[in-house]
Formats: sequence, C-alpha cells, structure tokens
Amino acid sequence: MKKVLFLAIASLVLVNVNAHQYDMFDINGKHRGSIDGGLDKSALEEFAKKNQGSVLVKRNIAKKIYANKKIGQAQKNLDIKRSSFENELWIEVEKNESVKACFDSRVLAWETSLNSKIYNDSCLVFQTPIFVGVETIDVYFNEVEDSYKINLSVGMKYLEMKKEKVLLGYEEKKYDSRNKWVNVLYNKQERNEDPERIVSVSGTYLVDKYPVTNCEITQLLWDSIPMNPSFKNKTRRKLAEKWLLRKRWNTRGENCVTQDSAANTVFLLQAMEYANARSIREGLKPYYIFSAINANEEKILSKGQYVIGYLDFSMHKEKFIQVSVNDSSDGYRLPYYNEWMMFARGGDLKNKALWGDSSVAFEEVSKYARFATGKNYFESEPVGQLQPNGYGLYDIFGLVWEHVLFEEKNPFVALQNHPACLKGGNNRVVSDYKVGKFYSEPYWKQLNYGYSKANLGGMMAGFRLVRKIK
Repeated sequence: MKKVLFLAIASLVLVNVNAHQYDMFDINGKHRGSIDGGLDKSALEEFAKKNQGSVLVKRNIAKKIYANKKIGQAQKNLDIKRSSFENELWIEVEKNESVKACFDSRVLAWETSLNSKIYNDSCLVFQTPIFVGVETIDVYFNEVEDSYKINLSVGMKYLEMKKEKVLLGYEEKKYDSRNKWVNVLYNKQERNEDPERIVSVSGTYLVDKYPVTNCEITQLLWDSIPMNPSFKNKTRRKLAEKWLLRKRWNTRGENCVTQDSAANTVFLLQAMEYANARSIREGLKPYYIFSAINANEEKILSKGQYVIGYLDFSMHKEKFIQVSVNDSSDGYRLPYYNEWMMFARGGDLKNKALWGDSSVAFEEVSKYARFATGKNYFESEPVGQLQPNGYGLYDIFGLVWEHVLFEEKNPFVALQNHPACLKGGNNRVVSDYKVGKFYSEPYWKQLNYGYSKANLGGMMAGFRLVRKIK
C-alpha cells in the first residue's frame, strides 16, 4: 500500500467544539441568549417578535474569521432586490471592507460568523474577512420557509460562463531560417504545438483577482515555516530565512492588506499545499493528495497523477513526491494550462497580449504590466496597482511568473512532459536593449499569451488559485 504523506496543515484547522451553538443579538446589538442545536423559523419568529425587530444570529463555528472588533463606516453599499436571484447570490468584495447590505423588504434574521451589526430591519453592516476566500451570510424573510444565501467572494472574481466563446492556444511565430542557431538554443520548433482555436465554455469559476501574496502564504502556512532553517544550500537557506523574517514581522491572524507584495519565490509543491490549506480553512475537500514515490524526475504519469519536486519549507531526503488529484474535491487548486489562457485573455478573441501586440509603445504596455529591472529576486511589487483584463483579473503580465499545471498532456517539446510551466512573465525584464544581451529587442516585447517558461525542477514563481463551482 502506498504511503500517504500528511503535510503540515492539520494545525491550521481549529477544533470544532461547539459547531451548533448560535448567539442571538437584537437590533440594538444586545446579546439576548444562545441556541444549541439547529435553527428553525418558528424560533427566529418568536425571538424577533419578543425583541421587536430583526435578529442577528452569530454562528459559533470551527472556522475563525478574524476582523476588527469595531466596524467602521461602510465603504461599500449594496442594494439587493430579492427578485434578482433565487436562493443564492454571489457578491465580490475586497478584504477587510465595511459593507452595508440592504434588501428591498424586511428581514426576519441574519445568520453569519462575520463581525456585523443590524442597521435596520432590512439592512446589515458587516466587516468582510481579512483573507482571500468565501464567506456566507444566510438571510431569513418573514414569509418564506427557506433561507437565502449571500456568498461573499473575497478578493476573487465570480465568473459564470454559459457557452461563452473563448480563444485558446497561440499562433507561434515561425523563425527566420537565417537564425537557426537561436531556434536550437531555445528549442523552438518551426511548427505550432498549441494552435489557436475558439471553443465554447460553460462553467462557474472563482478566480483569484491577484497573484497570491506573501502575507497570505505566511498567515495560512504559518506552522509550516520553520523557526530554525537547516538548509545547506545557500539559495534555499536565504529563501527560508526570508520566509522566517516575514513570519517574525507579522502577527498570526493579522490582516493581510489587498495590495501586499506578490509571492514570487514559491515552489510548485508549496502552491499546492497552500491551495489545500485554503480549502481546509473553508471546510472544503482538499484537491491534492501527496504520496511517497521512488522517482528521479518530474513528469506526468496520467491524468491527475504527477511527480514533482519535493520542495517546500523543510528539508527532505526524497527529491520527488507524487501528487494525485481528488476528483471529488470542491476546493481550491492551480489553474490548468487552457484555463489560464482563457482567464488571462479575459474574453479577448484576437490580441496577442493584454495591450495588443509588440508594436505598441512601452507606455501603453506599462498600464497593464509592472516592470522593475534589476530588483532583488527575493522581493516583489504590490499586486493590483495597474489596470485589469476583461475579466477583472490583475497582474496577468509583468509582476510574477505563475505556476500552471497541465491536466493530462503537455503538448510542448521544450517542456519535456513536465507537469507544469510558468505563464505570464515576471517583472525582472530588459526594458531597453543592452549591448551583450541575447535579445534583439526588449524582453517586454516578447511577453504574450503564448510565452511560457519551462518549469524544470525547482523553479520558484508566483501563482493564483481557482475553484470550479459547477
């Protein structure tokens, strides 16, 4: 029997000692008692009648949502019509926002674990979570038996696609025969390994608006970051010390600001560990299963079965680890190659890059992609500073490379059946031509949807997560 490796994420989950306890507050914010067991409409109606107003029900659950104790003035106002949705509504918010949500009819009760208070009989003011993810608010009305659910998509885009036309693939430029030595050096083929094609896509996705930040990783993988790094390799030791510094500079459970610095020194395995940890935090089933394997290279074994480098925050005797996909998972994961192409294009069916193509001026490109030539490799820039693409996703180009998995088959000869590649391009670019550089033009002109960097061995990069809802 194959040995399954339980990586250090169990301590992230708080013990659920009283999952069915509810604290009840009246419209003035006064605590009016608790209910053990399930909620029912008759109990809520009786409580609301007794206290002459709407009821706020605070869930006492395992998942702890950290937020400021005092709710500030609402930064966002939401006017919601009950007729605009059936039983479920998705609303996009940022981290740690104060929001006032108002319905067009009287609310019997609000049920949530968020820091919140009743504004009046149809409005609730609440503080959004401080981490990227999803939180819910259940809303009960007087004349209906069933509750309505408000899903807060925190730092993520909600994309519902119904037979939407998207462009996949990329038409590679055929190289001049006079420059064959360049083709050989970069292992370029005078054929298109991933031809452009328009396909119809149906599905509902949650996609990170920004690359995952250093703060998000530090907070969620807190216990995985060792206090005494023991790496002998100079680069690995320096990297471990940098993560340790971030841990020392932060307080566990502290708010991660939206415009934190993008993580750019993450190994593929660490990105998967983070995805599983985010799933567990929300009570979802993790997407990745890790197992010991005797192997000597990274490769795709079959659909949903990979061998990748055993590289994370700690030292390991084994150089490789097997990763299997849990098909029954409802949790977070890395995007697959075609999904990244779809999300990155943001509905565009013709351009080679977000700004058009390489003929545009650098000033136009820099509206969408941040470049910082010569910046320290262990440092990065803040996310979300520039313009988003058509789907509202930021920093697709120019900030960090992004880890992207192949679902079943890797079509690229240069990537040699590796399970992943890096997409998007980072901010360490040659913005101007320099003597002695290999490129005949600035590096930023080469950035496009088709440009990929082979993720060979222990490549460090950034990433963003997705979750397919249906």
